[in-house]
Amino acid sequence: MRITFICASLQPGCDGVGDYVRRLACEIIKQGHQADAIALKDSFIPDTKEATQELDGIELQVLRLPASMTSIERYRRLGIQMKTFNPDLVSLQYVGFGYNKRGLPFDILTGLRKALDERKLHIMLHELWCGMAVNAGLKEQVLGKLQKFFIKNMIGLLKPEIVFTSIRPYWLHLRQVGIESIIVPIFGNIPINDTGNQHDWEILVTRSNLSTLVLNQDSWLILGFFGTTYNSPGLDQLLLMAATAARSEGLKLGILFIGHNRRQDILELVKSYPDVSHWQTGALSAGMINRCMQLVNIGIVTSAVDGIDKSGSALAWMERGIPVLIPPDDKTYKAEEMESKGIYQAISPQVVLHASHIHNQLAPQSNLKKAARAYTRYSYQPVC
Repeated sequence: MRITFICASLQPGCDGVGDYVRRLACEIIKQGHQADAIALKDSFIPDTKEATQELDGIELQVLRLPASMTSIERYRRLGIQMKTFNPDLVSLQYVGFGYNKRGLPFDILTGLRKALDERKLHIMLHELWCGMAVNAGLKEQVLGKLQKFFIKNMIGLLKPEIVFTSIRPYWLHLRQVGIESIIVPIFGNIPINDTGNQHDWEILVTRSNLSTLVLNQDSWLILGFFGTTYNSPGLDQLLLMAATAARSEGLKLGILFIGHNRRQDILELVKSYPDVSHWQTGALSAGMINRCMQLVNIGIVTSAVDGIDKSGSALAWMERGIPVLIPPDDKTYKAEEMESKGIYQAISPQVVLHASHIHNQLAPQSNLKKAARAYTRYSYQPVC
């Protein structure tokens, strides 16, 4: 089978959906199929770029079209690539804001089907519309209604063979607007077997002052932040409970920020605790991210737990058997369901200690192979 994946950007490490596409396509190739990938509106390049991207020893042919390109030229170039590779299925990986600053990419409605001709289309809805949160503002709600109307019409006009989404709440929202979809769980974007280059690791340890941690891991209780973070209610209480838990075990509490930290307010919160050490790595390769994750006892996830199955950060921790801790204010947490996955709510220092004690005892979970199989077969049953 031949599959072409379309996403917004394929800049490694800078676009979550692009990283997802790269890993998924390489796994599909590994399973004996053929795949390529196209970045339809890549803001990281000034000109069209054809290249080979490699992951786990698998090479993926990619075409990257710059965001500055006109719509006419963009879809003309896409049409040429369709004729060149001639895929059996085209998979549009959809996040509205990736293609348009307001999440309303009208050019997809007019250009995509023409470029694809009669080829079969699949759509993966990674995100739906904004304004779903209870505390969403009026502007966000209005924009969300427009985005909802857009997605409904996009499905109607493009007529995909099948629609995927990643979590049950999204599946329900889509069903309410008349769109039938299938839940296919996502996976983390950092390969667990990528350890990078030893020389690069030594440079990182020196640059980020990680030697005190690397050489004395047994002296620390390390919490890790990775990927997109939010200053969620209760994060300060989580840190206080973790500090108490560490002291009760005679350990020092450390916070490791892995990758590019976009939330300065969270960093300032951590700095306000005088007895807590912290490290920032800055942007890293996948191999260096993986090695940093091995230093962490508990991963911190600040996105709402009812959507945690689409959190690349949470999945990256769980794929390594590292427990996940969420703030105590999350009202959607269900202990019986979540603890079996290694997800704990920081309601007491004892819970934090329990999570730290099961580190490396959890069975690593990965949805990669399951997702790849879902993309390469045509007979599906919705997962409810």
